[in-house]
Amino acid sequence: MTILKSPIRTCVICRGKFPQNELLRLKCEDKKLVPFDNNGRSFYICSDCLSIFENSQNNQKDLKRFEKTLCRLCKNKDDYLGQLKEIITHVR
Repeated sequence: MTILKSPIRTCVICRGKFPQNELLRLKCEDKKLVPFDNNGRSFYICSDCLSIFENSQNNQKDLKRFEKTLCRLCKNKDDYLGQLKEIITHVR
C-alpha cells in the first residue's frame, strides 16, 4: 500500500513551506479578507505567523510586514489587519 504525502504549501508571510493541513487558507473577495470557500485564488498563512500577529499588536514592524503582504496579495489598501484578526478569532 502506498503512503500518501500531504501537499506542501508556502506561507505568504514568512515564505516557509508546511503541510497544507497546518495552514490557514484565505482569499480576497470584494475587497475583503475571507476564509477560502473552494472558489477563486487563495493563499496560506502558517500558525507561527498567526501567533506572531496575535502577539505583536504593539510591534509596528511585524504589523507593517503583515499589512504590506496582504495589500500586495489583494491589490488593495483596505484594513486587512482588522479583518485577519476577526477571522482568527472565528477560526480558533
